[in-house]
Amino acid sequence: MKESSTAGDLLQALADHVTKSAKETLHVSDEVAEAHGVEVAMQMAAVWGGQQLYIPKGIHLQASKLHQQIFDEWTGRNHREIAMKHGISLAFVYKVVKRMRLAVIARNQGDLFHANLEE
Repeated sequence: MKESSTAGDLLQALADHVTKSAKETLHVSDEVAEAHGVEVAMQMAAVWGGQQLYIPKGIHLQASKLHQQIFDEWTGRNHREIAMKHGISLAFVYKVVKRMRLAVIARNQGDLFHANLEE
């Protein structure tokens, strides 16, 4: 069965985007970036080929990036400044900082009650 034009365009666009991203974020040569882009597109075709897919807009990833950016910018006394910079409410900044702090604590501290179960 011949690959449809749209499917081929999709895989080529994926390879192009991965190539661009590899150049910008990994700072690799054009040849390495292009090889990486093609490899990712081929892997996606091998794993998901022939299936109908819904690709979400990535709102959770975007929110996660914003949350990390807010937490990285946070100094302990600049909640209002962060809210104004990102066009969000002061309460949202407090909420994000609280969640991110709890996530860091959870990641860095072991679980006192479940640690013995693994032994």
